[in-house]
Amino acid sequence: MDTGFRILVVVPTLGRRLDTLERTLASISAQQGVGVDIVVVAPVANEPLRAAADLRGARLVLEGGHISAAVNRGFALAGPAHRYVAWIGDDDYLHPGALARSAATLESRPGSVAAFGNCDYVDLSGQLLFNRRPPPGAAWWLQFVPGLIKQETCLFRKDAVAAVGGLDVSLRYAMDLDLLLRLRRIGTLARVDMTLAAFCWHPGSITIANREVSFAEAQAVQRRSANGIVRVLNPLAQPLFRHLLLAMSKRINTRYLRGA
Repeated sequence: MDTGFRILVVVPTLGRRLDTLERTLASISAQQGVGVDIVVVAPVANEPLRAAADLRGARLVLEGGHISAAVNRGFALAGPAHRYVAWIGDDDYLHPGALARSAATLESRPGSVAAFGNCDYVDLSGQLLFNRRPPPGAAWWLQFVPGLIKQETCLFRKDAVAAVGGLDVSLRYAMDLDLLLRLRRIGTLARVDMTLAAFCWHPGSITIANREVSFAEAQAVQRRSANGIVRVLNPLAQPLFRHLLLAMSKRINTRYLRGA
């Protein structure tokens, strides 16, 4: 289908999870209704990684930095035909029709800078654990509660990402939250009423393995982006949200990862 534009999807990887990487790439290449190009960004290139990329027609490029630098490296390869960009981890995957539905939403809302939707949480085998729907007003609540909008479901307008300077390479965990908060200053975040992607919840996930550190970084991002009444409320609200969300994360870990 010729939509007049293409979507660039970046997959940052260390090249250590080829089984899930192949699942990720397959979910992107199977997207219908819109033209999609894939860039795999890794610190090193070995033959199995090259073969996985070649199988799905993906371009493999090298970047020695962490995930934020890797995503920026991939985004930098977007050409004039790419109107939208996205990134997804090498253990997560898109659901059928996700990119076409998100792109259609953004096409119908010129003032929107990103689209987001519902997200499945799955284990390494792809077994569904639970589904998360962003609450009403999720874009506003990001000022207080990180993770309400899952980056795996997001499609970004390329020009908007460039306008805010891309991802902050000083961040290792909350770069998606930071990007969404900065994008929200120049446009709206459009909700798509559909489950768009799956996030793999497992001990090796960077945000799960470093939950307290990632949450501390997220709250630092929220503090620096706060203004007006939010700047006043943040110091009061953050300890409560930190306690509640870390407790919730621990409960999920116990239930789904340890079989308790």
